[in-house]
Amino acid sequence: MKSLWAAFNYLGLLLGVVFSLLVLSRRSRSTAATWAWLLSFFAFPFLAPFGYLLVGYSNMSRRKRPKPTPQKRLPEMGFMMKSAIGDLSPRFLPVAQLCENLSGFPPTSGNNLEFFEGQESIYQSLTDSLEKASHSIFLEYYIFRPDSVGQHFRDLLVRKAQEGVKVRVLVDHVGSFSLNHKFLEPLKQAGGEVAFFGKLTLKRPWGFQLRNHRKIAIVDGTRAFTGSQNICSDFRKWRIRKLDWIDSQVMIQGPAVTQLETVFLEDWDFTTGEKLALSNSETVPSQLGNSVVQILPTGPDEPPRAFEKILMALIHGAQARITLLTPYFIPTEAVAISLEAATRRGVQVEILVPRKSDHWLVDAASKSWYWELLRSGVKIWESPESFIHAKQITIDGEIALMGSANMDERSFRLNFESTTLIYDPTKVSMFENGFSHRLNQSHALSLENFSDLNFPLRIRDGLFRLVSPLL
Repeated sequence: MKSLWAAFNYLGLLLGVVFSLLVLSRRSRSTAATWAWLLSFFAFPFLAPFGYLLVGYSNMSRRKRPKPTPQKRLPEMGFMMKSAIGDLSPRFLPVAQLCENLSGFPPTSGNNLEFFEGQESIYQSLTDSLEKASHSIFLEYYIFRPDSVGQHFRDLLVRKAQEGVKVRVLVDHVGSFSLNHKFLEPLKQAGGEVAFFGKLTLKRPWGFQLRNHRKIAIVDGTRAFTGSQNICSDFRKWRIRKLDWIDSQVMIQGPAVTQLETVFLEDWDFTTGEKLALSNSETVPSQLGNSVVQILPTGPDEPPRAFEKILMALIHGAQARITLLTPYFIPTEAVAISLEAATRRGVQVEILVPRKSDHWLVDAASKSWYWELLRSGVKIWESPESFIHAKQITIDGEIALMGSANMDERSFRLNFESTTLIYDPTKVSMFENGFSHRLNQSHALSLENFSDLNFPLRIRDGLFRLVSPLL
């Protein structure tokens, strides 16, 4: 019996050493996450390696977007896109250039933007646009459930496919795991096509954590929707609990639509092997508005931590006010230090999060950061009556970021995300006004709320802070 127990211990030690060497060989992992995994391998020698294969290991091999030529030619897309970098305020030129170098997409002028908030208005605007589709419909969503909302859009897509519209639907295999053959068969019979991004297989169990978190819809190559919303009726479950679910969405018309469509086409090609052409590959997109917009796709196949780099560049350049609206706030140490430094040089930093999200562990990890940020002067509010699922950031009332990326390690490093940069003070003021309105309905946290925690609670926060890089 003793020999069996000794063999068991030696096996655990061997696993700890092997997986520790594997983690140390990963060049792009943060130091905090590396230490967290190393400790877990020896504390839980059989459970931790299995968990690492599921949620820690990433090895995504994928065709990368080639760098654009000086004429800003989109890869394999057959027309030239004019950069609007000369139309930007000089103080934001470095950010726009950084975004272009990371993504291959330049800022584009002449875009018309229309914003929607709340599930009813979001789904109604998308429905109205799909109804008008005459050529193509491309949808890419992390979650597409076979519930009442999903059935509504499935039936609409069936009808449009029967009318001869080219319908392509790309969903994440984990996020949309509940989609089944019976639910999708009517759409396939009508001529529509459905693909699952990142299918789970026994050969690649580490693919579990590499999720496509994007939320994109492109209609006829002329209208694009993007934001934080999925295709599901989850918001109704929250309303039963008398809590509102807040999502946001923007409809874009203009040259930036081509950038979002390119993101979809690359993801479709990667998933299915089918190369589709741009809907309007023979013409330069019309300029329909006054907004300068730039799309930033991020993921494990793109330059590492691209979203985090853009975020930190904006924080370092802020002069007056930063607003941050997010459902999950688990910053990296670098982002936290940047926010603290901004407040100490006189920038007003305001963060609004829900009091309770749909992940209790994330809530606990988020709160472990509050004391440090509040002590430096960052202002944090909690919304008690709504689950804010929208993801929005504004800088000095001049530039805004919105999209699918959360303020956490998964969005910085693992998930495939899509973020829209909006260089338009008029539109950004709408975000700031909405943010200020929500602050009036929220509870401001104070340093005293976290300064008097007893010893066991401080240990709890320390543990959650330790595992936060793994979430």
